[in-house]
Amino acid sequence: MLKDRVLSALIGIPVLLFLMYTGGIPLLIFVIILALLALFELSRLLQKMNLHIHPLLLYGSALIFPIIAFFAPPENEGSLFFAGLIIYSLMHLVLLVLSFPKYGLGNLGASYLGSCYISVLFSFLILIRKIEPYGFQILLLVFILTWVCDIGAYFIGTRFGRRALCPTVSPQKTVEGALGGLASCLVVAYLFHLFFPILSGKVILLLGFTIGLVVQLGDLVESSIKRMARVKDSGSLIPGHGGILDRFDSILFSAPAAYFFIKLIMF
Repeated sequence: MLKDRVLSALIGIPVLLFLMYTGGIPLLIFVIILALLALFELSRLLQKMNLHIHPLLLYGSALIFPIIAFFAPPENEGSLFFAGLIIYSLMHLVLLVLSFPKYGLGNLGASYLGSCYISVLFSFLILIRKIEPYGFQILLLVFILTWVCDIGAYFIGTRFGRRALCPTVSPQKTVEGALGGLASCLVVAYLFHLFFPILSGKVILLLGFTIGLVVQLGDLVESSIKRMARVKDSGSLIPGHGGILDRFDSILFSAPAAYFFIKLIMF
């Protein structure tokens, strides 16, 4: 297992760094593919819960929202995303009528929520990269802090964990592990500031604290979905890591948090 994890990281991290640095169309294509694969995993999980969703609506979201994020002018990103969410909800309601009674409210609700969970949140990778003039550095920091939080929580929790963080969802996650992940985020955020002083020391520590909190939430959300579907991993695409959702569940929360942090606090 450890060998597979290391090999996957040696292959995947350089590719990811290249795409983050390049940005533009290559990053857009990557996010679309990532969203499609994650939606495929999510649809299989929902099927295990006896929830059946329309594939065109589900997979269509992997095109709609990343493309909105890519082409939206920075000053209109929020309004265009909101318009996309409204139109997408109306598409679900129209399907409710046209396909009645094939797709119930539970199925359509799972489709809409799942699409927002995957396609909308992945789109924030594109929105962060578009932030001038430090989009690449901020996106790199988000990934680093997300990974560091996961690693710190795992090792601290394994060594010192005593009190369960959320036993009904993930019995192995502990309060001590969560605090270890948060502390790891703060340390690495400050070290990043020393090499890339794109943010002030106080601001980058606050960003590290924010990411350290939401990463834990992202992990617990995916754990809740897998527990309801009664599976251990969302998929098996990435050797040693499981599926796309298993590897990117935390970034789905840390990327939006970082984006709004930068937009609301700094600008």
